[in-house]
Amino acid sequence: MSRRGRHRGEGHGPESAADPPGATPGEGAPPEETPREARAHDAAPHDIVPRVAAERAAAAHDAAEHPGPPAPAGDPASPPVGPSGIRPRPAPHAAGAPPEVAGTAGSAREVGFRARLLQLALVAAFALAAFVTGLFVFNYLLMPGLIHGKSEVRVPDLSQLSLDQAESVLAQQGMQLSRAGERFDPEVPRGFVISQDPLPGSPVRRQKTVQVVVSLGEEFSSVPALYGESRRSAEQLLKSAGLALGRISRAPSDDVGEGLVLATDPSAESVLPRDTPVGLLISAGAGGDSYLMPDLLGREIGRARAQLEAFGLYVRVPGVSAPVGAIVYQRPRPGAQITRRDTVVLQAMGRLIR
Repeated sequence: MSRRGRHRGEGHGPESAADPPGATPGEGAPPEETPREARAHDAAPHDIVPRVAAERAAAAHDAAEHPGPPAPAGDPASPPVGPSGIRPRPAPHAAGAPPEVAGTAGSAREVGFRARLLQLALVAAFALAAFVTGLFVFNYLLMPGLIHGKSEVRVPDLSQLSLDQAESVLAQQGMQLSRAGERFDPEVPRGFVISQDPLPGSPVRRQKTVQVVVSLGEEFSSVPALYGESRRSAEQLLKSAGLALGRISRAPSDDVGEGLVLATDPSAESVLPRDTPVGLLISAGAGGDSYLMPDLLGREIGRARAQLEAFGLYVRVPGVSAPVGAIVYQRPRPGAQITRRDTVVLQAMGRLIR
């Protein structure tokens, strides 16, 4: 096959169908043939067609015997095989960088962004550490020296001092007194300091205010009126008044029902220290000729003896024919139940009461 025939066979292929993009007309065309080449090409045109047909038949036969993997539907990366068994060349990418170059540029931008983010994180961590360090130094090293320097004093002990005395002692130290409250305390006299805040010996700066609680002394209570109350009610009233329940005695009575209070010891409205016990006399109901033995201690024996005998009791004074003076002993004891015809034993001190 001549040189001219080869040029013409190549010119019929799909790649030479048009001039390359951007080429001027005539640029890239084969050089002008010499007369000898033209004669050789004209002399053997019959050799080109059979050869091209044979090559296409062989390619089709090979494709039939050895088919390649089918290209996925719609996959632009695998174009369909032509009748000659040759895949067409993929279309060039649009204007811009190839995919490999574009991916490399994106990775570079991501790496740069991460580097800047790391730098910002390091700067923020350094600033936070500097702030915490400065705060610690200021609070625990500088401030104590500025506040508690030469102006620091110790709180004096104000216990066992009156309010005026405590105020004077604090004024000498450059401090002030504040009355925080009052409460009863039987061990601290009225008007004296019970407690203080801050405690004695505490380091404080000058002009500090010390709060104190002042004693009201021992607390007193008044005996409530309990006549006609039940025992349970009388006990609750005594507790509310700050008093305690004392000895309980029983005696017959026609004035109040059985189980109700007849009298108290001490009597109602008596003023007593707090938690002092109060005795109760409770009715045992109507009792015929039963009576309560009165308290005769300290009375003049002659008058007491006459009253008891007029009531129907027998009075005995051992060892003395004409007793005089105040009674120092009696039996039955005060509050005991007696009846008419009972014997009462009395004893006097032996001299007249003037």
